[in-house]
Amino acid sequence: MKADWINGALLVFALLASGVAVLLQSDRHILEPSVVSLSGSTRLETTHVVDARGQEIETGRYQRIVSLNTVADHLLLNLVEPERLVAITGYTKETHEEAWRFGQRSVLAKSQDVEQVLGLQPDLVITSEFADESFMARIREQGIPVFDLGNMRGVSTTLEDIAVLGVLLQETDRAAELERSYRRELAALLASRQEEPRPSGLFLTVLGDSFFGGTQGTSYADLLHYGGIDDLAAEFGHQDWPRFNPEQILAMSPSLIVTQVGMGSVICQHSALRTLPACGTEGHVLELSGRYHADPGLGVVEASWQVQALLAQLP
Repeated sequence: MKADWINGALLVFALLASGVAVLLQSDRHILEPSVVSLSGSTRLETTHVVDARGQEIETGRYQRIVSLNTVADHLLLNLVEPERLVAITGYTKETHEEAWRFGQRSVLAKSQDVEQVLGLQPDLVITSEFADESFMARIREQGIPVFDLGNMRGVSTTLEDIAVLGVLLQETDRAAELERSYRRELAALLASRQEEPRPSGLFLTVLGDSFFGGTQGTSYADLLHYGGIDDLAAEFGHQDWPRFNPEQILAMSPSLIVTQVGMGSVICQHSALRTLPACGTEGHVLELSGRYHADPGLGVVEASWQVQALLAQLP
């Protein structure tokens, strides 16, 4: 189904920062009374939250939560007791390095399977902008609230997601602690980066015979930033997940490319790209292992550490 394909395509760019102050400026917001920060001492008395589709959802200590959102999978694991998270996405369970943390929870291989979702008897379903509206409507018809977290674009949206889930689930203390932990990890990344000048580089991958990048407005920009690399694609005015032709890549002339394992040789053996500085004796191609680089949520931290470790190995 569409949602499953989009989640999987985070690996290859078909998709695909905090507290409530940012949340109030986004497509999701907490209804009256408004709150300045989840990480401060403010006591929340909010009773409803509006999701990315404008649906007003009542806050509550939901006991049977189904996640159809790969970012929410990991956030919920940190925000609620284990027994309250009854199902997660098949993508997380089948591909993510931290799948083991989810134990024997039910897995939704096809997120649009209404009967499977209803069979889990959820009292809340968390989804993303890629869920079909008709599917969500059928779930709501059964009296089950469906909350769309919206875009998944990296650090900024992850911080928003932590904040809004904390309010929605009436777990603001846990959300505040998760936010602090996430910020500490990001601060540690910034503190450990190599001294200036920072190298410029390009995130690049291959799907079929096409080249895709990830730059400003996405988690791949965060990956480069916290990994210690200036985003070359952004310097050339690219945004989001651009599809590059060889001429565009040659024009940027990267001497450093970040990609996933196995893609370096594919890129550098391409007839039009083999002359790239990154493919020469003075250039470098960094290959990231695993799937953290395709995780636009908490996984940005681990992916950035990988980048820093690979940079430190360069001569």
